[in-house]
Amino acid sequence: MARHFALSTIVDVGGLAFGGDHPVRVQTMWKDPLQASTLNDTARKIEILASYGCEVLRFAVPDEESAHLLCGLQGLVSIPLVADIHFDHTLALICLGTIPKIRINPGNIGSKIKIKEVVKKASDYGAALRVGINAGSLPRALRAEKDSARAMLRAAEDELDNLESLHFHNVLFSLKSSDIKTTIRANELFAERYNYPLHLGVTEAGPPIQGVVKNTAALVPLLNHGIGATVRVSLSGTCEDELVAGREILAAAGRSTAGVNVVSCPRCARAGFDVHGFLAEVQEFLMTINLRLNVAVMGCIVNGPEEARHADIGITGAGKKALVFREGKIIRRVTFESAAEVFREEITKLCQEKGAVQ
Repeated sequence: MARHFALSTIVDVGGLAFGGDHPVRVQTMWKDPLQASTLNDTARKIEILASYGCEVLRFAVPDEESAHLLCGLQGLVSIPLVADIHFDHTLALICLGTIPKIRINPGNIGSKIKIKEVVKKASDYGAALRVGINAGSLPRALRAEKDSARAMLRAAEDELDNLESLHFHNVLFSLKSSDIKTTIRANELFAERYNYPLHLGVTEAGPPIQGVVKNTAALVPLLNHGIGATVRVSLSGTCEDELVAGREILAAAGRSTAGVNVVSCPRCARAGFDVHGFLAEVQEFLMTINLRLNVAVMGCIVNGPEEARHADIGITGAGKKALVFREGKIIRRVTFESAAEVFREEITKLCQEKGAVQ
């Protein structure tokens, strides 16, 4: 039987609990520099990400202007923001007091005195820290180590010793590599020894298809062993891609019951319905649903509704009409032109019947 690791400690991030028996949180990272002229528009976009299941959002903070803008943005949004700090610890000091979580990299943040300043201010304001260990940016003393997973563990331990000597415990750790096996092993080594919550991810995972495959291969084994308080699926893609991938990985590992499970056929010569085009039209709507639904989109009557009778709701093509079905039973016949609107209508109705507001 596979080993199941003990529950981690609980860390508070702006009123949102990480670790323990709380749900694994899904997060992403903002892709663009902050600008004062577009701050309100950024806040609006963040609320859209929240509807996709984003529970916490990280921002790169390369300079003082970015730090001050991030502080202003926090008051405009409903989810906690995270300041990602490299090289200059004074940027963390600017953010603390407003931003509830700071990510630091021991490989480049500087001396223990600088860390002490950050920790003191984080303690004063009840903020959390994430110690982000990356295989590609280890502290200089560990860069020659051939066993990358153990080098990452040692980097985490050095920082942990420092934080515990300062009596600071509101901290998460991450041990990331672009290599799947190294990521798995480093996190298992840490979880065997310590019960601080872990932020999981594969760093620099690549474009969407390759990146999702890498993250799934690395994260599912860890999640299945009870490791992980939060996930970020790092992709050379959109924030929405990262959030959907994170939700699906959690669902695949049995760690989440939120979100739509889409079952769709790949399309063949029998198709009387443009599955690909239809999915593109309704995908954004589907991703805003937090209720766990099985939704089928099929190209012909061979695959739907008969072979998709397990679906809560589905749609398929039959001649010149689209058929909407629930649990294998046809409930509406509509034109292709109205199919997307009708399908959204019926899904909304289903969500309301199940007690979920949509």
